[in-house]
Amino acid sequence: MGVVRKSHGAVMAYDPVLRLKARAWALVAYVAVLATVAAIVLFAIRYQPLSAANFASGPVTSFGPNMVRVEYANGGAFSFGFLIVNDGQLPVKVQKIQITGQSALLVTAGLETASKRYAGSLGQGDPFLDRFVPFTLVGGDRRWIVARTRFGNCGRFAAGTFETYSRFKGTYSVLGLTKHAWVRLPKDIGVNSPPDFACPARAA
Repeated sequence: MGVVRKSHGAVMAYDPVLRLKARAWALVAYVAVLATVAAIVLFAIRYQPLSAANFASGPVTSFGPNMVRVEYANGGAFSFGFLIVNDGQLPVKVQKIQITGQSALLVTAGLETASKRYAGSLGQGDPFLDRFVPFTLVGGDRRWIVARTRFGNCGRFAAGTFETYSRFKGTYSVLGLTKHAWVRLPKDIGVNSPPDFACPARAA
């Protein structure tokens, strides 16, 4: 056992065994912290609490339990709404919702939101609807989303082609991570590409 002089008149024994034990406990604590952080990150990566509920829309040609069918109207518009739901316990910040692409028969023209108490609101200029901005949903909370779409791109599709829109892509953040998830709509939306006489772009 070695001896180390600590200060004038004081001598402290140096014990290599105790020092080794201290280093071992420090390593155990370090590994435990890393394991905890890894578990939190893995949980956040797998965590997907978003779902959709309820459904309302403008005029449709048919309305079934699982699908609505919309008649394509060149230059026309179609609105529909649904509740986005946080089924988890942790708060999530919804940053973006993408429903259709710019080359689809239904093209998203804008999104509006309202608190869940105003679910069902669809009218243009409705005072309860606001332009979409990122929002936070606490666990179990929900918010009304209205999609404003327009008909377009019929020239890219053969007459009679049937397009179905069944999901939206949600971008959200939880536990500091930004994630993307495909969430099923409460009802599928089906649109037929119109005949040639009703699609000026195809006839040109």
